[in-house]
Formats: sequence, C-alpha cells, structure tokens
Amino acid sequence: MAAITTPVATGEQIHVPIWAFALMVVSFLATYLILQENGWLVHNWATIHEFFHDGRHGLGFPCH
Repeated sequence: MAAITTPVATGEQIHVPIWAFALMVVSFLATYLILQENGWLVHNWATIHEFFHDGRHGLGFPCH
C-alpha cells in the first residue's frame, strides 16, 4: 500500500527576480514576431514575414 503524504505549509514566498519577468515578456514578443506577425505591430511586415518564412512552415504554422 502506498503512503499518502501531504505538503507542509510553511508560509514561505518564492522570490522571482525581475529579470525573469523581463525575459518572459521578450520571449512572448519574439514568439509573436516569429509566428504571427502579419503587419499589425510592424508596418514593414514583408521583411519580418520573409525572414521567418521557412521557420514558420517548419514549425507547422501556416502563413499564407
């Protein structure tokens, strides 16, 4: 029979550094630019589109 354990509530908070939040925002922005940008954020979208074109198809995201 398996023992049932319960976590002990210690009340300690986890400290997340500010750079982790900045890195998360930058990674979301990069993911958006690579996979979804079609002219809403960057007005010269053809450059962005062509730069990431093969990567989009390689990851399975349609872009046309």
